[in-house]
Amino acid sequence: MTKYQTRHPKGKDIPWTERRSRDVFDDIPAGSCYFDQKLGRTIHKINEGGFCVLSRSDHVIMTTLGSCIAVCMYDPVMQVGGMNHFLLPEEKNNADKNTYNMRYGNHAMEVLLNEILKRGGQKERLVLKAFGGGNVLSLTANIGSHNQQFLKQYIADEGLVLDMCDLGGDFPRRLAFYPSSGNAYVKILRRVSDLDIHSREETYRQKAVQESHNSQIDLFQEGRT
Repeated sequence: MTKYQTRHPKGKDIPWTERRSRDVFDDIPAGSCYFDQKLGRTIHKINEGGFCVLSRSDHVIMTTLGSCIAVCMYDPVMQVGGMNHFLLPEEKNNADKNTYNMRYGNHAMEVLLNEILKRGGQKERLVLKAFGGGNVLSLTANIGSHNQQFLKQYIADEGLVLDMCDLGGDFPRRLAFYPSSGNAYVKILRRVSDLDIHSREETYRQKAVQESHNSQIDLFQEGRT
């Protein structure tokens, strides 16, 4: 796997107020966790619409990406970091009614950013790394490119800094992120057995679109007299 190293500030103490704010909130583990004997670490595996946030942890966050994008976000002073995994760029309907809303980039980015800030992260210190956005779905709409465009615009609008990215291409990726150090490792997947990510992403995409459609219908019906 290719390593993406984070540059760390040196000799910087953590203010007491930041230490206290971090202690208020627990980690947000992934829905699927297991211990990897080879790595000797706990692995948090996230799929489409998932996210994970860990503070001062030696655990690893992993995911597999096709046209989806995963953003790794990290505060090097507080050593708090997390990863999201979104399938589509934006959802503009009622988020509370849409159970698939975290599969959309605008929700996934806001949640990850806010959860890291709650744990003492500072916006001006955040290091972002982005992966995925490949052109792997056989669709008329180029989902991977649209995801990339959304992410770049979101980062610009929020005044954030993208430290490293590995976006585009025609193959899926496997990503491992170490939130305690900010290091990320990515591997391009070229085996035929790995390419089922295409069909899985398309299944989730269709579910998300259908859920969004149903939310619009429900909202309209509730508003009738």
